[in-house]
Amino acid sequence: MNPRNEQLLLTMNFQDETMMINDGILNALGRPKHVQILINDGAKRLLLRPCEMDSNQAVVIPADHIVQVEIGARRLLKKIRKLAGWETEQPRICAGEFVDEHQAVFFDLSRAIAVTPEAAAHTA
Repeated sequence: MNPRNEQLLLTMNFQDETMMINDGILNALGRPKHVQILINDGAKRLLLRPCEMDSNQAVVIPADHIVQVEIGARRLLKKIRKLAGWETEQPRICAGEFVDEHQAVFFDLSRAIAVTPEAAAHTA
């Protein structure tokens, strides 16, 4: 369960080749310094979890208190789009679920919602 009951939103912008991790996700994960984004191809799900700096494909989270983190994710987004079967490059927002036993946030790609680029830019 999300400890603070905040929205956990992952925004995928295929045209800008970026992903945005919102404040709710960062808070649920304990404001980590690094995170990993893992893909479960069979279930079409993403897992976002805290990790160490030397972990495989660790993403650095800035130390300043921020409301969202934007990361370049060209290859990852290409893989996600193919896996989910999305034909267009329309941005998508996916709500996550915090799973306490794994200390991670899961995202079901089948539940991602297509949005306008303007809406994607204002998900914080």
